[in-house]
Amino acid sequence: MKKHFSHIILMLTAFWAMACQNDEANAMPPADNNFTNGDNKTLIVYYSYTNNTEQIVDDLKTMVNADVIEVEPANKNLDYAANNYAIGTEQLNKIKNNPNDEGSYPAIDPVSVDMSKYNTVIIATPLWWSQMASNMQTFLFKYGNEMAGKNIGLIVSSHSSSISGVEADATRLVPKGKFYTKSLWINASKHSQRKALLEQWLKDVNYNDNVNDDYNTMNLKVNNSTMKVKLADNAATKALVERLKGGAVTYNAHDYGGFEKVGALGFSLPSNDTYITTEPGDIMLYTSNQLCIFFDSNSWEYTPIGKIEGMTKQQLKDAFGTGEVSITLSLYNSTGAASISANQTKSNNIYALNGQKLAEAPARGMYIEDGVKKIK
Repeated sequence: MKKHFSHIILMLTAFWAMACQNDEANAMPPADNNFTNGDNKTLIVYYSYTNNTEQIVDDLKTMVNADVIEVEPANKNLDYAANNYAIGTEQLNKIKNNPNDEGSYPAIDPVSVDMSKYNTVIIATPLWWSQMASNMQTFLFKYGNEMAGKNIGLIVSSHSSSISGVEADATRLVPKGKFYTKSLWINASKHSQRKALLEQWLKDVNYNDNVNDDYNTMNLKVNNSTMKVKLADNAATKALVERLKGGAVTYNAHDYGGFEKVGALGFSLPSNDTYITTEPGDIMLYTSNQLCIFFDSNSWEYTPIGKIEGMTKQQLKDAFGTGEVSITLSLYNSTGAASISANQTKSNNIYALNGQKLAEAPARGMYIEDGVKKIK
């Protein structure tokens, strides 16, 4: 049974925390690679030939917290505008004739980017003859598949042509992106108004809500209730989010101590346990592979996973009920990927109370499975 820590353990924990803080303070800073090592969740990628798109991005950078990549052609001596954009037209026709061939796309300077760090990518590009500029198409041909499931925003700079062709290029090159319902078109006559247009567009697509919620929030479904869980920011939740990107996870949980539901996930997450007194709605990781969902307070060593929002103690008890329940976890705004069940694999860690290993759970009585005492 879980017990409160003694004063000695608390003192050792405090000493350990101070030691860790000193280690962090003396750690070497990360190398400067023009990225923020995961602190930001938005990437702006742009190509600019006449500098109009670059001016748009410069203003956008003051409005959102983002990393920025500029796409540049490998050949810096090409005059795309010469002879009424003859070179650009030739490149676009080559792509159009064979869009699935990497050789159809013009070479760009190498770009190294870890797309897994971002949940939102904003693409800013000029329009050439009603199509996306060829150099930006090269970047998206290389990285478009890595943008699957991410929020995708599209900003297009043009003289006067409509942007529907650029939108078609974007969806072809990023086939599984979650495109904002509205692209931003800034033509020559409105270029001077770009700041106001950017601010309004960010509001129209609910940028702040989307960028904060998609990977910081989780859905928890039990019985007939779906609850919103605000995730903590730690290694365990990051690993859980990566797992949920592959699909929802379903596991079984049972009552424990009258103050929680606990169940084995079927996989382990990195833990950084600290002594915590829980509150109703708290979700905690226990022994790296079990989730505890609390209706009441308990004090023990846990790694925080998140908190169920907007529900009282009694509402939580009513929603989870009594006895064993099936719980499904999924990403907020999930598009419904295939479900992964934590109970598909039979546990090999079943023991009698005397420590004897069992081939399977007994039909009746008490036993220990995956470190959790259960009763049938």
